[in-house]
Amino acid sequence: MTENEILVKIDRFDGPLALLLHLVQKEEMRIQELELNTITHQYLDYLQKMQDLNFDVAGEYLYMAATLLYLKSQTIADESQDQNLIKITAGEMGLEIQTRGDLIKRLEELERFQRLGQRLWGLPKKGHEIFVKGKVDRKAIEDSILTPIDLQQLTETMMDLIRREKRKYAVVKRDRLSIKEKLVRLKSMLKEGDTTQFDKLLDENETGIIDKVITFISLLELARLKKLQIFQNEDKGSIYIEVKESLESFDPETANGFDPEGEANKPKEAAAPAEAAAPIQ
Repeated sequence: MTENEILVKIDRFDGPLALLLHLVQKEEMRIQELELNTITHQYLDYLQKMQDLNFDVAGEYLYMAATLLYLKSQTIADESQDQNLIKITAGEMGLEIQTRGDLIKRLEELERFQRLGQRLWGLPKKGHEIFVKGKVDRKAIEDSILTPIDLQQLTETMMDLIRREKRKYAVVKRDRLSIKEKLVRLKSMLKEGDTTQFDKLLDENETGIIDKVITFISLLELARLKKLQIFQNEDKGSIYIEVKESLESFDPETANGFDPEGEANKPKEAAAPAEAAAPIQ
């Protein structure tokens, strides 16, 4: 996919939710049966291919990536019988979409608006700029004006308008590591028995949000394989990683925790918590 193709496709989408809906429709997936593993993989793969990004737009798209990552991590935690595994709440992360159900609801709403737009566009073109004003019920208008407005919804709409006005294009000058490339680096950095802080696993040039997202996805894959444990010592404190098993025999090419093809082989349990670590609430 060329840079121009990426830019053209991004222009088609009115924000990351529209891109997400496009990927769902492309996979011919029913929204009610949303497969987080597949759609997360597709979404992150799409971001990985972007070369030119508007920084404001990038923030929106990476925010959705963080949301998908959170929902995916909760799926892993829920499937594990270990109740202390990675208990980070959506509130602590500042996420607007906090559950799979929230995401499904937003996608369904967007799909309904898209269908309505298609129906309007399909109306006869003759006289398409002229709409006859029908009989107006004055009482109905007054009632609608007096209907209470949800402040949160109004605020979100205003912020969306502000974001659209701010969009400007810029260039990302360096290539991003893939998840498997990051796993190769982590393999050389992490030794059995070591405990290290999350930020220490980022190189000097890995300062962006997407660098942290890729690193965290890689650590989740290793936690899924019971190679390490992710924990915090205090509420909302720093994230630490404890290596439970040597990574010498680990082959990054076989990693498939976030690959839809490997979903069927996903272990039922995840890593046990460190004894000294307090569960992340």
